Amino acid sequence: MSPWLRAYLLAPAAPAIAIIALLPAAPGAVTDPVLMAVLVTVGAVAANFPVMVSPRYKVDPTPAVYLACIVLFPPAPAVAMIGLSRALGDGALCLRRNPATGRRRRRPIDVVFNTSQLVIAASAAALPYQTLAAGGGPASQVAGVVAAAAIMYAISTILVVIGAGLMTGRNPFDIWAEAAAVDLRQTAALYVAGYLLAVLSTGHTLLAVAMMVPVAGIQLALKRSVLLREQTINAVESMADVVDRRDPYTYQHSQSVAEHAVRTARRLRLPDHEVELIRLAARVHDLGKIAIPDEVLHKSGRLSSEEFELMKKHPETGAEILAKFPEYKRGRELVLAHHERIDGLGYPRGLAGSAIALGARIIAVADSWDAMTSDRPYRAALDGEVALTELMRGKGTQWDAEVVDAFAETLPGAPVTGRPESWAEAGRPLLRSLGAAVGAL
Repeated sequence: MSPWLRAYLLAPAAPAIAIIALLPAAPGAVTDPVLMAVLVTVGAVAANFPVMVSPRYKVDPTPAVYLACIVLFPPAPAVAMIGLSRALGDGALCLRRNPATGRRRRRPIDVVFNTSQLVIAASAAALPYQTLAAGGGPASQVAGVVAAAAIMYAISTILVVIGAGLMTGRNPFDIWAEAAAVDLRQTAALYVAGYLLAVLSTGHTLLAVAMMVPVAGIQLALKRSVLLREQTINAVESMADVVDRRDPYTYQHSQSVAEHAVRTARRLRLPDHEVELIRLAARVHDLGKIAIPDEVLHKSGRLSSEEFELMKKHPETGAEILAKFPEYKRGRELVLAHHERIDGLGYPRGLAGSAIALGARIIAVADSWDAMTSDRPYRAALDGEVALTELMRGKGTQWDAEVVDAFAETLPGAPVTGRPESWAEAGRPLLRSLGAAVGAL
């Protein structure tokens, strides 16, 4: 763990402690110690069932419990309950180990950060809720709940994705966008369930436990959605690998193309979600060859005009197959266009220039490189220098010039451009300067 990441994870602790100490009590406020204990316990248990929706970003059903605490109790006890519940839940995860890796599911520093950032988010949400809901009418109550949920989600998410970005070197916004695409609706449903939990629990403590059944159902639906997406992608990629295995000369071709495409996309500083889209498309770009007969696919000599016309159909066939899978809604366009040329002489639609999606232009270069540097029935693999010379010769006609240059920079021995690989690397000099300035005060 880098010193910057460690400092960031520990930074919220001091303001969180100050918030708990300074939040004003509500004299005469009626509290139910049994309900408070139940909600703290339920929240701690809920924290032990996270779902990984993005690298280093997990979600769990605790938002429902936390919003219920804010609705049911004054700010001071509500924030304290949320902090205690999170500390207990993550503390239990610290004692548990992942059976696959043997590592503890949480580190002590994670407990400090998660608890502290939730205390900050909850305090920022509780005070506006009390102000808006003070009117007493249904409209005021709903407005207060919506404001509290939005504020708590925004602050907590911002703090978490920045930490995840420092940990992974990815853009925090990309991490949020990737996660939100999967869990935003479920999170909204959890906040609705949290409000219902608060309403039904008033005077009926046991209903707080019963309300966890629909909350668990929402979390289970999210888990199944994430699992289904992963299984679908794995199944489609397995089909693409089967196509590669039909020809010993193209074994692992799609995997190699995907690796080259990802490196090129990163060199072009594309957002992480675009890089992942390109990776998914590159892994299955030749899926349509599943419909090409073996005698054409394995032919050692030059293809006849009829055979070449048949071969040219594989991008369309692949796109048709991928149209059945929502996970490839955008990626199928890259598959369809990966044999288009900048000069408009490609196929299947004869697109030219910027009309070809950038991801398809990247895959085209990676695909051509891997094809040139691999053995084929009709020729031996070309030397890397020869293949690169061929790419340079085709810049601006067959391939996108900027993409070719970026691809060349990713090859071993390429000159270092000094361009940062990630937002964290780019921002590190600024962080060092700020640190030096603070130290000088």
